[in-house]
Amino acid sequence: MTKPPLPSDRAAVKQLLVSGHVTPATRAVLEHRLMPPEPAGQVFTPAERTRLRAVAARLVPHDPAEHDLVGAVEGRLARQEGKGWRYAELPPGAEAYRALLGSLSPAFEKLSATEQDGVLYTAQRAQPRAFEDLLAELVEAYASHPLTQWRWGVVPYADVPGWASPGLNAREAWEPPLPEPE
Repeated sequence: MTKPPLPSDRAAVKQLLVSGHVTPATRAVLEHRLMPPEPAGQVFTPAERTRLRAVAARLVPHDPAEHDLVGAVEGRLARQEGKGWRYAELPPGAEAYRALLGSLSPAFEKLSATEQDGVLYTAQRAQPRAFEDLLAELVEAYASHPLTQWRWGVVPYADVPGWASPGLNAREAWEPPLPEPE
């Protein structure tokens, strides 16, 4: 007997979001994260956006068609949202990111992965605070995406009380399978 095919990850996440396991407030936030990003061109120039996509791909390996990390960063900057603080020596977010991107090799996007890593290491040493902020924001956008969490085998957004099987290595029937060890 063969197992029935599993729904795609996106379909499985959407199915969980409309289940009774997710509160309406959490559902609204995560459905927004699953939507296509806002139109580009709000904060960065096309050249800056291209450069930032290349940087994001090196710092947080991901599929840009599925996780638009640059769109998440640019959307936050366009909405003028933030955590309420920044390093005193840095200009506001977009300016700090522009300076960081501008400090990279003019041909950054065309360099090999090893060469890009070297350029990023130099930029990290020269502008550690801006680099740290950008890296943290890219990682946060990736790790907080419901598809990422599903693929990691966790669903912290299933926030309605009433889990029947909490415990070590216990899984609910509706939870994603644990990823296979590499």
